[in-house]
Amino acid sequence: MYRYFFLIVLVIITSCKDQQVNDTGRRPTEQGYQNREQNRKRHRGKRAADTEAARVIYSNDTVCVPEESPVRSRLNFFTVHPENIQVWFTTTGVVKPLSGHLAHVTTPFDGRVLKCFVKLGEKVSAGTPLFEVSSSDYLETVRTCVQARQEKELAEKNFQRKQELLESGVISKRDYDEAKATLDLAKKECEKTSATLKIFSFDPEEADMSKPLLVRSPIAGEVVFTNVTVGQYLKTDDEPVITVADLQKIWVVARVKEKDLGAINLNDRAEVITEGFPDKPLSGLVNYIGNIMDEQTRSVEVYLECENKDRTLKPGMFITTRFYRQLKNAVVIPAAAVLQDNLSNYVFLRIENDKFIKKDIQAETNGHKNVIVRSGLAEGDVIVTEGSIFLR
Repeated sequence: MYRYFFLIVLVIITSCKDQQVNDTGRRPTEQGYQNREQNRKRHRGKRAADTEAARVIYSNDTVCVPEESPVRSRLNFFTVHPENIQVWFTTTGVVKPLSGHLAHVTTPFDGRVLKCFVKLGEKVSAGTPLFEVSSSDYLETVRTCVQARQEKELAEKNFQRKQELLESGVISKRDYDEAKATLDLAKKECEKTSATLKIFSFDPEEADMSKPLLVRSPIAGEVVFTNVTVGQYLKTDDEPVITVADLQKIWVVARVKEKDLGAINLNDRAEVITEGFPDKPLSGLVNYIGNIMDEQTRSVEVYLECENKDRTLKPGMFITTRFYRQLKNAVVIPAAAVLQDNLSNYVFLRIENDKFIKKDIQAETNGHKNVIVRSGLAEGDVIVTEGSIFLR
């Protein structure tokens, strides 16, 4: 009995000691928790104080940045100074032959090809024979011309004889007037038939019914296309069978947007860049500025005249055109300073040491790093460049 009582007392004493040990082990943990809470409160208070001191203050379009603000160290400044600069912009275009430097040749009369005198790539002069055609229509036109010329010659001789007889008193004035009227009609008929040949670049004085139709080149240049076969029958409404082009000078037709038209003047210098030779730009001069706006692309055709002695530019080729111009007293600022709000551009202008105001400007790009300010800034103004995004 006593033995069981003694065991119970021993168990109670042991339990009390374990509880005391556990209580002792928890006390440091609770103390550490309290210390951590106090540290957190101190840090939060410090951060709140720092945030309040560094707070950026906004008032309408004015921004105040205290000296102790970390934003201040991220701001870079630029002082506006007008300068003389060269600006440029690029656009696309297409190569075309100069007016009067490309001739599509076909037969002016129906007939069969007898001979071809040129081959592809051959140089020709104005008047060089290209091919020969046997044409009954041509021979009939020549016959009419020759006949009219002969009738004119006879009328001239008859008129001279009548004039001499009138002076001798042999014939009356009426006979003289009839001879003169006949001569006038013969001259007009001869002029009409001669004009028919001149339209097709034929010399009426060389018209000969014993010779076939000889088609000549209307311009000097190079044969860039030929589709003539001896024996084929050609009609006046057929497609051209020979093309002659003079490509030593050529047009580049650039498509200039409406907003860039004010930057282009006649005789301005420009560069033409091809895909095949991007490192070898060609020089050109503005020859004509179109007066019709394309409603779909909102662009105007600008014609550049370019030297093309090595035939780098070929009709139909797509190219890139770069226009240059000189600007005096232009306001140029870094592109990083310009921010956008809806459809307007603006910068932050420093009005005091720690105050900045939002300033609307009108600007256009000038390369990738700079912009040209048309209005809104004056000489001596100080603006924020890098870091302006933190003032929005």
